[in-house]
Amino acid sequence: MKTKLILQDESLWKRIQGFSLDASDADFPFSKKLAKEEKWSLDFAQRAIEEYKKFVYLCCILPYGASPSETVDKVWHMHLIYTQNYWEEFCPKILKRNLHHHPSKGGNNENIKHKVWFSETLKHYHEIFKKEAPEEIWSIHKKTKSRENLWKKLRLISLFVSLLMLSSCLGEIISSFTAIFLSIVGILGFGLMVSVLQGNDGPNKKDDGSSCGGSSCSGGSSCGGGCGGGCGGCGGCGG
Repeated sequence: MKTKLILQDESLWKRIQGFSLDASDADFPFSKKLAKEEKWSLDFAQRAIEEYKKFVYLCCILPYGASPSETVDKVWHMHLIYTQNYWEEFCPKILKRNLHHHPSKGGNNENIKHKVWFSETLKHYHEIFKKEAPEEIWSIHKKTKSRENLWKKLRLISLFVSLLMLSSCLGEIISSFTAIFLSIVGILGFGLMVSVLQGNDGPNKKDDGSSCGGSSCSGGSSCGGGCGGGCGGCGGCGG
């Protein structure tokens, strides 16, 4: 039998919706700073802020909190930097509770737990807001899609090299320089494929066990001080 979703808090949702992260007297408000820092368009940054508000609402009403996407987590991080706004306005007056951000314990078990947690968050999002979470903001397949695109490029390069080698062999016109060049391309291509298979997305990537929902998060969170930490999620402070 399906468990009934915990009751919603319409008053809380209205307070969150009505709260603006942009100070009315700021020449360079929150949304513009977020867009600049993350290299987003202003429109995308504003939509991400609206999804952040939904995430916060889920954090507060779900018994075990919620887990954000990588994009939503970036908005949360930026909001935490605005300490006065976050701790003196947003938490006590809007949420009427604290919403802390704590580091994850890391490790494979934590990753598995938070992938499930993220999936549950998307399910509850649909049940509560009566629509699917927008993929461009809540997608968990960014790196997967990136790797798929890389594989397509590698296959095209391999095909091109193969055609060159075949053409050269058939025509018996390959030169020593071309052979060396093709060898270098083959070695670089093989190295790149090995890098992809090992999951190396760049020189700054660290396997710290803090990925969740298929995307990299900088840490976990909980509501209040005593809830269990997770990767970029709210450990649940109840509604």
